[in-house]
Amino acid sequence: MPTLRAAAKLVLPQVTEEWAFAVDHPDGFIALSGVRGPGGELNDLVWDYTNPAAETMLDMRLTDLQGRGVAEVLPLARTGGLLARMARVMETGEPYVDEVLFPLGNRERWFRLVALKRGDGLSLWFTDITRRKREERETGFLAEASHLLTASLDVESALHELARRCVPMLGDGCALQVMDSGGQPLLLETVATEPSREVVLREVLRRYAEEHSAPCLAGLRLPRDTPQLLVDLTPPLLQSLTRDAEHLRLMQALRPHSLIAVPLRAHGRTLGALVLFTFRERTYGPEDLRFAEELADRVALSVDNVLLFREARHAVAQRDEFFTVAAHELRTPTTSLKLNVQSLLRGARRGDVGALPPALLAKLENIDRNAGRLNALVNELLDVTRIHAGRLRLDLEQVDLAALTQEVAARFELPATQSHSPLLLELSGPTEGAWDRLRLEQVVTNLLSNALKYGAGKPVHVRVEADAQLARLVVRDEGIGIAPESLPRLFGRFQRAVSDRHYGGLGLGLYITRQIVQALGGTVSVRSAPGAGATFTVELPRQASV
Repeated sequence: MPTLRAAAKLVLPQVTEEWAFAVDHPDGFIALSGVRGPGGELNDLVWDYTNPAAETMLDMRLTDLQGRGVAEVLPLARTGGLLARMARVMETGEPYVDEVLFPLGNRERWFRLVALKRGDGLSLWFTDITRRKREERETGFLAEASHLLTASLDVESALHELARRCVPMLGDGCALQVMDSGGQPLLLETVATEPSREVVLREVLRRYAEEHSAPCLAGLRLPRDTPQLLVDLTPPLLQSLTRDAEHLRLMQALRPHSLIAVPLRAHGRTLGALVLFTFRERTYGPEDLRFAEELADRVALSVDNVLLFREARHAVAQRDEFFTVAAHELRTPTTSLKLNVQSLLRGARRGDVGALPPALLAKLENIDRNAGRLNALVNELLDVTRIHAGRLRLDLEQVDLAALTQEVAARFELPATQSHSPLLLELSGPTEGAWDRLRLEQVVTNLLSNALKYGAGKPVHVRVEADAQLARLVVRDEGIGIAPESLPRLFGRFQRAVSDRHYGGLGLGLYITRQIVQALGGTVSVRSAPGAGATFTVELPRQASV
């Protein structure tokens, strides 16, 4: 076309090219002439020239296009408003730049268009950006799917919604089958663009998916652990994949054109399958299979995490049930043991059985101490199970924290003397509030016991103070202290900041203390450093809101 070769150089947005070289330009290039009506209006644009790159993008040759109208070849050019935009270019001379979606053959294609006026016609440069648009769309969909799958532990609802979003984004039909760790059906979801086909698809899965403990991919005879891409489900192929005459009849009624089936696999387990269908001209390709596999990986990982969480929660519930039963079973004999030993000690001290040898009396006292310790451990286990089950009951009454602290400290007089850690109390007078007396006594007991255990034979300072809103209990020892890395986990269940070879206990006292304090609406904190002791501070609202 000599007119093209004789044209001047044009400057386009992001495109600088002489028309003479546009024939060999890697992007598509089209020259169009306007066809106007009696009133001068633009009725259509006719193909004058198409370069080889454009022929490849459009999958049409120039001989098939030359002289034909754009709206004839690309119907969406009229309905999508493209002709109106081209008319504006011709009327105003202003360039037009846009990204346009066209269905070409059985695939959707995206193009970046740049249109310029050329005399009575137009020149159009276009670049195939289908890959970029596809990646943008897939990235957005995967982000939405990930958020949907991780936003809640209700995986069934999340998967139900995800299956709904797969249509029509990924196909015309979707079947999602998920099983639990025991191979039992967890979810069986079907979606289709047409209600009649969704009914058929649901019937297929009802008949041919529930019969198998492994994902059966809508009953089709396909490998269960290998991703499958069936580009064209021809009648002979469909017949070879179905299980019986009824299965074939249903699949023929479904009329699938193309199919993708991918297993949901995580940590070596197959948890289900995702099957996508097209019912019309759209044909799946390798890129569709790759995306379906990536989506299936995310679904499988999310399902696996939820199943593991549920298994862990079930195991925790069984453990708590065991603790509760074991603690109750232990409580009766330990209580009986302690009562009997205390009865023997009282009798021995009164001389009811004559004078006992000092060694025997010391052994009885040792049994009494250990029975008391065992009883305390059993009570701790019971408290932990109650806390975890949300059954920690509070009976609020007016309690004087200062007086209660003094009473508890009096009971620690002997242990304090034996550990050479005297309790030094600093009480500022009555400190009343609405608290649970027994639970608050438990808090003071745990903190004093903890201070004496780790006090290293040095004084333990106990202070109670208050203002109009808060009461404060401070227990400070001068003992071994706590390493910085241990402080964040100090109030956890079964957590210990020191070796249990040198210090006894289950590591539950501080956990129970924090749970009680928080239940009363307060806080407990600790400051410590190795070798510098530890200071525990409890702050309680004087009118607890529980």
